[in-house]
Amino acid sequence: MFFQKSIKKILSERGYKHLESDDEFTRHGEYARNIQYTFSKEFSGQNQKIIDIIFLSVDWRSEKMVISFIRENVSVENGILDNADTNISLEKFSMAEFEKKIDRLIPKGSPIRKHGNASDNF
Repeated sequence: MFFQKSIKKILSERGYKHLESDDEFTRHGEYARNIQYTFSKEFSGQNQKIIDIIFLSVDWRSEKMVISFIRENVSVENGILDNADTNISLEKFSMAEFEKKIDRLIPKGSPIRKHGNASDNF
C-alpha cells in the first residue's frame, strides 16, 4: 500500500505534468461542468506545436470518474487532432483500471511527423 501508484505518478510516467498554465482549464471547467484537474504534454518540431491535455473530473451524480483527452496542433487555427473520453465507475475504480483506460485513450507515438503536417496523419 505504501508504494501504490498514484494518478499523478501514472501520468508522469507517460510524460504528462500539471503546469501553471493548466490551472486555467482547472478553474474554468473548459471540458466538464464538474471540478476538474488537468495534465498536459507538449510536442514541438517541424514548425509545429502540439499539446495533449488530459482532463480528470468526477461526476458525482453518475458516480464515475471522467477522463477526457484532447490533442491540438496550436500552430494552426482549429487544430484539434483528437478528442476522446472515457469513464470509470467509482465503485470499480482502481489504479490498474485507470492505467488501462489511459492506455486506450491516448494514441501511441509522437504526433509530430517528419514530413508533412501532423493533421495529415489523423
